[in-house]
Amino acid sequence: MDASLIFAQFMSGLSRGMMLFLIASGLSLIFGVMNILNFAHATFWLVGAYVCYTFWYLMQSYGFALWISIPLAAITLAAVGCIIEVVLIRRVYNRDLPEQLLLTYAMVLVLDDLIKIVWGVSDKLIERPPLVADPVFIFGIPFDSYFIFVILVGTVVAVGLWWFLKKTRYGHIIRAAVFSREMVSALGIPIPRIYTGVFALGIFIAGLAGAVQGPVGSITLGMDMAIVIQAFCVVVIGGFGSLLGTFVASIIVGEVYSFSILFWPDGALALIFIVTALVLIIRPWGLFGTPSRA
Repeated sequence: MDASLIFAQFMSGLSRGMMLFLIASGLSLIFGVMNILNFAHATFWLVGAYVCYTFWYLMQSYGFALWISIPLAAITLAAVGCIIEVVLIRRVYNRDLPEQLLLTYAMVLVLDDLIKIVWGVSDKLIERPPLVADPVFIFGIPFDSYFIFVILVGTVVAVGLWWFLKKTRYGHIIRAAVFSREMVSALGIPIPRIYTGVFALGIFIAGLAGAVQGPVGSITLGMDMAIVIQAFCVVVIGGFGSLLGTFVASIIVGEVYSFSILFWPDGALALIFIVTALVLIIRPWGLFGTPSRA
């Protein structure tokens, strides 16, 4: 097989893996800290794409429209996340998992209807700026330049999250709250405020991912349902609450999907589920997770 084709598939899988990381990292962060399994996470990702489209549409006559719209969409979703955490999520902290899933699934239905009301049912398309409109050549092989941008964003977010959680005071407080909420509260640090910040950060990353996804193709209803299963597979493979596990699992799933499209197109999703099942059999808590999270 031609080496250029293999390299192109590898880069395609890497870009898909970085997009999955952007979605799954927020999901894993929220569960790891708050023990809330947010089934609506991928729907927030879709809302982020639509919000990015709105900002881009208002500024499309300017060359910098997309570069401004992406962070604005992420910030908007973070604000929405703050409100939802205070109004809804806070009510189910001490509830059983089925009740959490019921609430977050209800949020999926509500957000889907809001999307139809605000943006309609027709597809939306964001035009790429000239900087990422044409392919680039890597070792003489043409590659979509926007996918390079996706890979860079995913890498920057991964490094930024690692630095935030490992090197900052607030990150240390968050990690401490995972192991002992009572001790953190005894130090006079309000746990609800921490949880609001964590949830907003997770939704911020989801909104960022949706905004970055917007120019890849058309923005359509149902995109969230197509991606949510893969995002959960990533979190399961990597281990709930593990940032490193989410990063590694995202690349694994992205590459498995990419090369499956090349060799076995009809079984691309099936192979992802097979990998997930094998990991669950060998390590039920994931590659980098801990048994307490199993």
